[in-house]
Amino acid sequence: MRRNLSPAQAGLFFRTSRVASPSGHAGSLGNMPPMAWLDASVAPAVCVCSDGGRRGSATRVLAGHLAPPAPLRAAAQAGAFDPQPPGRVISGGTFDAAGAYAALADALGPALASGLRRRFEWYGCRGAFFHNDAHYAGVLFGAWCVAGPPREVVFSRLGLRVGAAPGDWVVFDPFEPHAVLDPDAPAYERARYAGTAPSVFAGFEVELNEAVCAAFAIGDGTQGVALSSRTRINAETGAIE
Repeated sequence: MRRNLSPAQAGLFFRTSRVASPSGHAGSLGNMPPMAWLDASVAPAVCVCSDGGRRGSATRVLAGHLAPPAPLRAAAQAGAFDPQPPGRVISGGTFDAAGAYAALADALGPALASGLRRRFEWYGCRGAFFHNDAHYAGVLFGAWCVAGPPREVVFSRLGLRVGAAPGDWVVFDPFEPHAVLDPDAPAYERARYAGTAPSVFAGFEVELNEAVCAAFAIGDGTQGVALSSRTRINAETGAIE
């Protein structure tokens, strides 16, 4: 039986802060700069990796806007894959794109670009319920929106929302519960996304080297709530159950 969660039980989901998309979609709070750091107001979690290793979670999220190069837009609009089931993030396969890599590395700056991997992966979704991706143990995950309607990436435990319209990108800790929702949507509702246009992302990874860990305030992870591939996350609210 599904529990009705109070705001306290659902963590910070009901007290979110937003960084708006520069595309100025409905509900935005104005244009954000090309790159902005968002600091969470919660204590770091302990990320428990599949090999038993532990580290602290990133206490910051990085968001920005960068117009995707024309070849990337063309590939996304060609509809090479179509994520039919609403709520799930579907992989469309990996790819290399030298121009996109160079543009993204320049946007991130030298310190963070030192950890940027060259391989991208297509991801698509018609909304995405709350989940984490704890199999990305040694990296931060990046999502660069290339096509789709204005939506938001929502981080329930961190109390943060960032724009996910074409050109918006975000780098975050994949252990954190997150979802892709319509602007201002208070929770994930499957029916809302059935038959809607998909969001298409170029996913990328940033290795956790010394410079990246310092920038995202990643510690040793000695105490805090545990996040892992076994963490039970409420798909609608993002609450840790």
